[in-house]
Parts: sequence; structure tokens; C-alpha cells
Amino acid sequence: MSQRFYVILFCLASGLVSVAQSDVVKDAEHILAKAKPDYAEALKTIKPALENEETAKNPQAWYIAGKAALGVWDKLWTELQVGTDVNSDKKKNGARTLTDAYRYFTTALPLDSLPDAKGKVKPKYSKEIKKTLARYYRPFRNAGIFLYDAGDLQGAFDAWEIYVNLPARLKLGQKDLKPDNNTDIGQILYYQALAAISSGDNAHAVDKFTSARRSGFSTKDLYLYAMEASRRMENDSLMIEFARYGNELYGREDVSFSLVLINDCLTNRDYEHARRLASEALAVTSDDKIKSQLYDVLGVTAEQEGNVEEAFVQFQKSVVYDPDNAKCFFDLGRLIYNESLKIIESGDKEAEESKAIPGLKKAAEYFEKAYSLDPSMSQIPSTLYSLYYRLGIGYETNADYWFRKQQERQ
Repeated sequence: MSQRFYVILFCLASGLVSVAQSDVVKDAEHILAKAKPDYAEALKTIKPALENEETAKNPQAWYIAGKAALGVWDKLWTELQVGTDVNSDKKKNGARTLTDAYRYFTTALPLDSLPDAKGKVKPKYSKEIKKTLARYYRPFRNAGIFLYDAGDLQGAFDAWEIYVNLPARLKLGQKDLKPDNNTDIGQILYYQALAAISSGDNAHAVDKFTSARRSGFSTKDLYLYAMEASRRMENDSLMIEFARYGNELYGREDVSFSLVLINDCLTNRDYEHARRLASEALAVTSDDKIKSQLYDVLGVTAEQEGNVEEAFVQFQKSVVYDPDNAKCFFDLGRLIYNESLKIIESGDKEAEESKAIPGLKKAAEYFEKAYSLDPSMSQIPSTLYSLYYRLGIGYETNADYWFRKQQERQ
């Protein structure tokens, strides 16, 4: 008897919860029906119904939540239009509430199309929801700007994601929603990419940079940031692809694209292309450090093509333009060292004394300079040990020093 009593009480309590949640929906609806609705209060009132099992599948609850959220945004927008001083936090909250409205409405749409007890589908809110969202097409773009300015990068990305996809998702005709032109949408895609790369989401950043480019939107920074996002992903082929696009459009004003392409050419031993790109970049840049790198490239390509004298000239220019570039000093020393060894191996004693020995000494000077600039160049100690050992008498101390350096690195 007692057990049955508790079961009855439990059933009664469940019924009370259901009734209570239904009352919540009605209460929120009544708040919105007032002459001067308190949208924030209506939203606060309806939220428990969205989480309750009894009402979470009620399209009306989500529809009311959407209307209340739009009201919060509208109030903020009105304040801004009349010149009211609105702080960043309030803008951020209003923008977030607008994106919440989209979530509420799009949750209501499939629920509104469920069959009733008789198996019939009779949507009650869907048509109005779609038309309402269409009216707020551009406000979603503005909401993204507010969120971006407030430092809410994910929120900005999400708001803009609604904006760029809304026309396709709603499947409305031109009379209900005329999308912005591709260039305007492309700019927002670009901003989405910036939000993504700033928050470390490089995959989404690359995707949005690609979409922005395909829309027809273009700016030099699009390709520079896209290269960086690709680099962070360790996707060299994608980085090179963006470098090619960027170089075609902006290569005459920024050599960053050429430098990436040159490295790719050197990796693939395409020396002719690398030389052409380096020459074009030299005509553009005024940065001495970059010039130093480019002259070094010209030296490498000349050397690979067997033009040692030209390579020597270009390597010399590279160290003049940047006296702190370790690689340039190393390349210059390496060229002189290799040529000196060739003379020694030829057996021409006169040339060895007049050219090879002075060449080894000069090469040693450049190698030591390179190592002082960049001690991570691990090949230098062993090279210098061999070089001084070959010079022989009078250079024993040098050879011992670099032998110890070589041992320390092992």
C-alpha cells in the first residue's frame, strides 16, 4: 500500500514538471506579447524549457527563444543607431545573442516539420523563421565585427560562418534574400581566415583563405598569411601554391613570395628558374639582407651550372650586403676551398703555391667567420680541422683547436 502511494506521488510530480515547463513557454510568450517586451527577461524565462526533456522537442519553445534573442540584438542596435555609448562587453553579449538566435531558430525548423499524432506534417513556424533569418542576413556580418573587435575570435568566426552560408542554407529565392556580391563575401571569408589563424586553427584558416581567393577578393596579406598558415601545417605544397598566386599578383611589391618559390626551385634543382626569380626579386627589393640572400642564390645557381667565376662574384656581393649572414660566408669559403683542393689534386705545384695555399687560408677565414655567426653549423669544425691539417707546419695549433671542436660536437 505504501509502495503504491509513492508511485502515485512520483507520477504526480512528473506531471507537475511537465505542466511547469509548459507554463514557462507560455510565460515567455506573454512577455514577448507586451507592448514593451523585456526581451532579456523573456530569454531568461524560456531557457529552462530548452533543456527540459518535456519541452526540448517543442518547436514553439525554440521559436520563442529565437524571437527573444533577436529582440536583445535589436535593442543593442537601436542604441548604437541613436548614438548611445555602448561598451565592448555589451556589444559582445548582443552579438553572441544574435548567433544564439540563429541556433534557436535552426533547432526549431526540423522540429516544426515532425509529423503530428495523425502522421501529418503541418509546419507552423518554419516560413516565418526563414523570412526572419533572411532579414538578419547582414546583421550577422556586423555581429562578427563586434566579436572580432572584442577579441572573441571563435565567436566572430561563427557569426561570419552564418553570414556567408545563410543564403544557401535557407534556400530562399532572390525576393526573400539577395546575397551580397562575391567580393564582399570574400572579404568576410578573409576575416574568418584571420580569426582562425590568430587562434591557431590553421586548417580552417587555409580553407577560408582559399575560399576568399576563389571569390575574387584579393589582398597581398591574404597570400602572406595563407603561406604562414600552410607553413605551420607543414604543408609545403600548399605554401608553394599560395606563393605562386601571390607572386603573380604582388611579386613586384613584395619578394616574400619569390623567396619561397626560390627555395622550392633549389630543392628541386631547378637552377634556371631560381636564377630568374632571384634576378626579378633583386630588381624589386631595397632590403640589404634580402639582397644578400638573393646574391647567394645567384652564386649557388652559377656554381651548380659550372660558372665558378660568376659564383665567386655573387658570393662576394652576398657578404657585402649582409656581414651577419653566416650561410653567405660559408658558401664563399666552400667555393674557394673546393677550388683550392682541385688545384692541389691536379698536381700543379706552382699553382698550388700561388693559388691553392692562399685559397685555403682565405677559405679558413670565411669558415671561421661563418662559425662565429652561427655555431650551429656543425660541418665547419671538421672542415677546418681538415683544412689546417692540410696546411701542415705552422698550423698545428689551429688543427688541434678545430679537432677538439669537432670532438665536442660528436
